[in-house]
Amino acid sequence: MNETETGSLRYFMDGAREPRWGGFLRVLADELNEQMSVEEIRAFFYVLGKRLAEQAPLGDAESLGDLESAANHYFKHHGWGWMRVRDVQTSLELVHACAPMRAAFGDEGMPWAGALLEGLYSAWLYELGAGEELTLRQIGDPEGVTDTLRFRLAHPSMFI
Repeated sequence: MNETETGSLRYFMDGAREPRWGGFLRVLADELNEQMSVEEIRAFFYVLGKRLAEQAPLGDAESLGDLESAANHYFKHHGWGWMRVRDVQTSLELVHACAPMRAAFGDEGMPWAGALLEGLYSAWLYELGAGEELTLRQIGDPEGVTDTLRFRLAHPSMFI
């Protein structure tokens, strides 16, 4: 079993929760999809993620390990899955699994829902000292049954 599967199994065994606002969030997702482009919704959700980070600052976090611990504490409390930080030599990769995005926004929301975490992580990394010369972006589509999302923190030239 790989790290993602092990972490996901541990998360579900700890009692993953369904969102309480499911019906409202689905209607919201449908309306957003009708009124805005995917790029516009992603931009909106990115801003919402940054606002969430303002409400949940990292506090005493000084390292990537501290970020991982604080983020996982936050996500466990809110039923938003779990994350890991990986150093991949030229960049950092943040792997997030079991976020209830599909349950909240449906299949149609998956192209833009990850922007919420992208904004949240961007703000937290900036709080930790990541300079403006670095960018965090979601890479790829959600993977597997746990809808694993990957984000990369790197110089913008790495995304060309």
